[in-house]
Amino acid sequence: MTNLSKILRGTVASLGFAAAVASFAASASAQSLPPVPKAIKDAGVIKIGVKCDSPPFGSSGPDGKPLGIEVEMAKQIGTYALGSPDKAELSCVATDARIPSLTGGKIDLIIATLGKTPPREQVIDYSDIYYWGSSRVIVPKDSAVQKLADLDGKSMLIVKGGSQLKWLKDRIPGIQFVQLNTNADNIQALQQGRGDGYVGDAITIATLASNYPNLRVLNEEVDLGFNGVGIRKNEPELKAFVNAVLKKLKDEKYFSKTVPTFVTDPVVAKEMIKSFETNPPATN
Repeated sequence: MTNLSKILRGTVASLGFAAAVASFAASASAQSLPPVPKAIKDAGVIKIGVKCDSPPFGSSGPDGKPLGIEVEMAKQIGTYALGSPDKAELSCVATDARIPSLTGGKIDLIIATLGKTPPREQVIDYSDIYYWGSSRVIVPKDSAVQKLADLDGKSMLIVKGGSQLKWLKDRIPGIQFVQLNTNADNIQALQQGRGDGYVGDAITIATLASNYPNLRVLNEEVDLGFNGVGIRKNEPELKAFVNAVLKKLKDEKYFSKTVPTFVTDPVVAKEMIKSFETNPPATN
């Protein structure tokens, strides 16, 4: 056997050993978690709905595949549930299609900027909260709108099913809403003058604003939202597993490593990590 052959053989053996160690580590870690439901084990995949229009939580990459912070969370669930990130079968879900996709059995979980609200809790269960934060409004840079109250009698663009609608309507009764399917649709509509402002998750709005210098963000915060993983009613085994994974990610400071991969602005990244890894402020 030549020296090169010996080196290659040794390298392959080393890689095989490393893969075995990684596999064993993932398996050992999974064993420390509650079991996943038998139906998911038998299927060999866990189907998870993610956003593909809400960077940095979830967006479509250059290859058309989902990428983002919540997408990485979904892959981690696939790893802990079935031993590989590839076992998380990801599908893009529009805001208003998230819950119907779950209750209709198309997906097993929603990890797609799903705010926890009383009406939704009547229909689905939630995991423990994994992210908290406010929403913001973006307007054209030359708009006369300077504060939320200025939107009375004006039109607000919002993603269909957005939880901010009720909060704004309760505080600004004269506001009118135009509900479109995606962030991209709403930004386009705002630039075309089809609405006076657009409301969305604060981090998503900040990300969009950085790409559109002709727009600006109002200083006032809208609502305080709490995101959880959406789970069908009466699935306690899956809920226990998901909660254990979320606790593990938080304890291991997973988001301190993951967020900077998708958020280059250090100030925004710091705020996001805080919202992922600390408890939310008390509310009345």
